Amino acid sequence: MSYEKLLASVLHEILRHKVSVDVAFKRVCRGVCAESLEEREQLYDLTRRFVTDYIKLTCLAGKTLKPSKLVKLWFSNPGLEVGEPYCKLSVPKWLYDKLSSLIGTEEAYELLEAMNNRVWWLRVNLFKSSIEQVTRSLENEGVIFETSREYPYMIKVINTPKPVRLLSVVREFKAIPQDIASAAVVEALNPQQGETIIDACAAPGIKTSLAAMMVEGRIKILALDISSRRITQMKSLMRKLRVPENTIEYRVADSRYIKIDREYDKALIDAPCSNTGAIAKDPSLRVTLKPGKINYYSRIQREILANIAKQVRVIVYATCSLMPEEGEEIVLHITKSHDIGIEKPQVKICNPSYKNYNISDITCRLYPHINESEGFFIAKLAK
Repeated sequence: MSYEKLLASVLHEILRHKVSVDVAFKRVCRGVCAESLEEREQLYDLTRRFVTDYIKLTCLAGKTLKPSKLVKLWFSNPGLEVGEPYCKLSVPKWLYDKLSSLIGTEEAYELLEAMNNRVWWLRVNLFKSSIEQVTRSLENEGVIFETSREYPYMIKVINTPKPVRLLSVVREFKAIPQDIASAAVVEALNPQQGETIIDACAAPGIKTSLAAMMVEGRIKILALDISSRRITQMKSLMRKLRVPENTIEYRVADSRYIKIDREYDKALIDAPCSNTGAIAKDPSLRVTLKPGKINYYSRIQREILANIAKQVRVIVYATCSLMPEEGEEIVLHITKSHDIGIEKPQVKICNPSYKNYNISDITCRLYPHINESEGFFIAKLAK
C-alpha cells in the first residue's frame, strides 16, 4: 500500500466514522501495510502528522477537499504556510475563539501550540516492577527521561530511540502509558487502604489500576462501564498489570441510572467528554470536533454526576476537556441542585480553573503548556 493511499484511507475512516487515529489506522493497515513493528510505527507516525495538519490543509486549499487531494497537497507543500492563528495551530476556529475568550488570545495560542507535540508519560506499575528497575531498563534502552518530583512513579519520556509502545517495560506491562493529569485525578481521590470506591466510568481501567496500586491492592473497587466489550478488555488489562483479582468487581451498567446496593466511601467520575484536552494524543479530534459534542456530553455528565451524588458522599469529578461546559458549569449545577459542596482537591499539581467562575480557587485545571500534560478539569465534591 502506498503512503498516499494509506493516508487518504485513514482520513476517510476518520471523516466517515468519527473514529480515533488509532482505530482508523488499525482498520486500514490490518497487518498489510508494514513488514515489521518498527515500520508500522513509522507509518503510524506519518499518519499522525498528516492528520494533525488537517485544518492547515483546508485553510491552504480554501475549501474542503477529498482525502486523496489533501494528501497530494500535503506532500507538495511541506512548509504549509498559512495566515490565521487557528490555521497555523491546525485547530477548529470555534475552539480557538472559545479558548481566547476564556484565557486571552496569547495564552490560548500557547496552550494550543503545546498540543502540536505529544508528551509521553509512563506510570511505573508497582504490581510488577519498581521505580528503580523501570528507570534502569529505560537507561539501558537509551531513553532520556525525567522522573516527576510530585509523583515519583510518573516518568516523562524526553527522547527515545524507539516508539514508546515498543519499549520493553511497556511491552512487559512494567510501565504503562498514562498522562500525569490522569494520575493527578486519582491523587485527588486519595484512596486509602480498606476503602470502598466506585469508578463510575472505569474502562479501560488505567485510573482504576492506579487507585489499586496506591494502596497495594488493599481496597475494593466497583468498576462500572456501559460497554460489555470495554469491561472485557479492562479485565484483560488488569490481569496483565497483575492487579489483585479480589480488588475489583466489574459491572456493566449505565452510571446515569444505576442503583447502588451498598454504601461506598468514595466515587471517581472520569466522565465521557469531548476530549478537547487530548488533541495531542488523538489528532483526529482536530477533524471531528464540533460544538454540538460539548452539549451532547455535558448532558451525560450532569446525569451521571446527579445519580452518583445521590448515593455517595465524596466524589472526584474529572474530564479531559478544556470546555467549562464540561467542567466548572457541571460542578456549579450539581451544587445548586443537590445537597453537596465543593472541597479543593489535595493534589500537588493544580492550577486555578477559569477565573470567570467563582469556584476557580477550589477546583483545578491542568494545561498542556504549563504542566506538559493533557488538558484536565478536576473537582472534589463532598456532603
